[in-house]
Amino acid sequence: MVILKSQTAKVIFAVIACFLVNSLWGNTWHVDVWLKIKGGTILSSFARDIVMAIAVLLGTYIIIKPKDICSFLGLNSNFFKGFLIALLSVLPLYIVFPIIGSINPDLTLSLIIRKSLFPGFIEEFVCRAFMFGLFFRYAKVGFIWATLLPAVLFGLAHTYQGYDLVSSLAAFGVTFVGALYFSWMYAAWNFNIWVVFGLHFFFFFSWGIFNVTGTEVVACG
Repeated sequence: MVILKSQTAKVIFAVIACFLVNSLWGNTWHVDVWLKIKGGTILSSFARDIVMAIAVLLGTYIIIKPKDICSFLGLNSNFFKGFLIALLSVLPLYIVFPIIGSINPDLTLSLIIRKSLFPGFIEEFVCRAFMFGLFFRYAKVGFIWATLLPAVLFGLAHTYQGYDLVSSLAAFGVTFVGALYFSWMYAAWNFNIWVVFGLHFFFFFSWGIFNVTGTEVVACG
């Protein structure tokens, strides 16, 4: 464990750690090649997410005492309370979407796991628990600044969902705003990672179950 006393040193560490983790995130496809796993499968998604989870744990281990890591990352928060809060927050979608949309005929268990369950956890684990946590809880730079960099990185990581400049910017805008909202919810509910994981999961799940015009870009996962 490294003890950094000055705020400047902590901010520098947070910037470097976030940059490295985000860079790794964009290259996890190499895992499929190394392990000879077919892309677009549950095993492929799981392997990539495990790599990211290990990177987060190692990055946290550098500056947080081992006994405090789970607390710092919000993992020891109340799981059922977090999911209940998330479900109640997203419930209106499950009321409106059946009215304005239609059931997705291509929905499968594999799709739910790869596009809702896995992304819901790993994106919040990386962006909220780790990145936002480094700036807000560790470096203590204030909510706006702590939210800004992870939100930008998160949004840029989703520009691939667009098929042209306009749709790429739309993907960036939606995920950027979502990152701001999730950061606020994470802090508001005492850094309970299960709240934002639940929100992410239920959002993606609703977009997976129902075909609703206007959600295509975000629903790409």
